Amino acid sequence: MGSGKTTIGKTLAFNLNQKFYDLDNKIIDYTKESIYELFELYGEKKFRKLEYNILYNFLKKKKYYIFSVGGGTPCYQNNILLMKKYSKIVYLKAEINTLFYRLLKEKENRPLISKLSNNDLYNFIGDSLNKRLCFYKKADSTIDIDKKSILDIVKEIISFYVLCFIKKNF
Repeated sequence: MGSGKTTIGKTLAFNLNQKFYDLDNKIIDYTKESIYELFELYGEKKFRKLEYNILYNFLKKKKYYIFSVGGGTPCYQNNILLMKKYSKIVYLKAEINTLFYRLLKEKENRPLISKLSNNDLYNFIGDSLNKRLCFYKKADSTIDIDKKSILDIVKEIISFYVLCFIKKNF
């Protein structure tokens, strides 16, 4: 949440001449409801089940893609195992302060944080990172994004994929 997955994913896809997909957009296309509305109408538990089904169906069908998922996605319904089976995972790691200042600007558009005070938001980010870290550590690569440009991050991801290709083929 707030690490720039969509922005970096789009830039990466452009640089690699690949299609970019965003799981939230896939969910919105399928349900015709915003993520915020889905959380409000059905709660997080039902949302996560829907998220898993859409993720599963997408990963089984697609071969070459850049795909961005929400920060909570790897932590539910064995999604991390599903993602590892069908793809390489890059964790975009950011410090709490970086995430806090980014999320503060777009708080009203994010259902899990829209009603939090600034202090509660900071604590929520810290708590979420602590709970999610064991899942994030299962990523195939971790890239620290603090104080780096989008292009520098994209170059690191491309370097990781080149290494994966070399290891697999030579």
